[in-house]
Amino acid sequence: MRNAIRIPLLSLFLIGAGQAMGTGLKTLCRLPEKVEETSGIELTGKNEIWTLNDSGGQPELYLCDTLGNLLRTVKIGGAENHDWEDLTQDDQGNFYIGDMGNNNNDRDNLRIYKIPNPGSTSAESIEAEKIKFTYEDQTEFPPDDGNMNFDCEAIIWSNNYLYLFSKNRSFPIKTSVYRIPDEPGEYVAEKIGSFDTGGTSTEETMIYSYWITAADISPNGKQLALLSHDRVWVFYNFSGDNFFGGNYKVYELENSTQKESICFVDNATLYLTDEYWSTFDIGRNLYQITISTPFSTSTTSVSAPARAKFSLSPNPFQNKLKVTGRNLADYQLQLFDQQGKSHQTISPEDQTLVLNTNQLPNGSYFLQFTNRSTGYCWTEKLLKVE
Repeated sequence: MRNAIRIPLLSLFLIGAGQAMGTGLKTLCRLPEKVEETSGIELTGKNEIWTLNDSGGQPELYLCDTLGNLLRTVKIGGAENHDWEDLTQDDQGNFYIGDMGNNNNDRDNLRIYKIPNPGSTSAESIEAEKIKFTYEDQTEFPPDDGNMNFDCEAIIWSNNYLYLFSKNRSFPIKTSVYRIPDEPGEYVAEKIGSFDTGGTSTEETMIYSYWITAADISPNGKQLALLSHDRVWVFYNFSGDNFFGGNYKVYELENSTQKESICFVDNATLYLTDEYWSTFDIGRNLYQITISTPFSTSTTSVSAPARAKFSLSPNPFQNKLKVTGRNLADYQLQLFDQQGKSHQTISPEDQTLVLNTNQLPNGSYFLQFTNRSTGYCWTEKLLKVE
């Protein structure tokens, strides 16, 4: 969805009740010219990145690698690109293309295209099935009450449902989450929750910080990521699809560009992309960030033998916890409780570390190890007793 875009600037805002953190935003490559309005990404492998263009683009998916090469173009039969805004994938590999961009909140032809996994075929064209929907709380197109909550650029799949997160153009800015089945048909999207992203200013440079432009859920299903132009919210400790019922962290990005795509590579790593701005020759980049929550354990991070080189004793523990390992100084350690609250963050300088835990109440804890060079991490469960 084409919006005015800003010159990149250092993000300086801290928001919300969550903990604001940096990400170490890393640029991997510039994507091919053909995807200058990249507005959704999905993976069929760490080096197999599918993307699409938004409004006015061709009804096509593009396969790229992390060097910026265009590997394939796949046409989507029976589909029209009115305003494609995001991609997601189910646990069977099916892709869902969200044709749900709605700047003026006046569309009555919102739909999602369902296709088989394009990575499983060499065909140049794939036929799409249609999931049509309306929002349960929209009765006028556009609404005459000023409620501009019915634009959407973010979609995820979870447990046989599709979840849509609105790009609310009203104030204060809150994203609403809606739920529909993942099978072809016509549905009324059920509103199941909302989250205040913190936007209360009509100043243009602030709006883009709080509009939700993409979403994804982690491979372990325990983390939801929402994206704006200059930050990522990561929600965790939620139950079922009550995504906003747990905890969250805010990750500030090192620049502010028109970012409209996000996808988990593993439970600790995400890819992002931004659209191209020819005036300043910026954007159309593939980025990588690393996150850290009690559940952001990489599926490809540390092998069992590597983890075995570290020991924690005693466990259960009382007033002290000893951590040892030959390469311990290569890691940052962070201690969380079950609610996701961080109690200690330590950067060891030796192969032995003793944590003073006198002030901690009894209960379960998580000690997360994050490699400071690679960003890969894993979590060990601990128990404090009398």
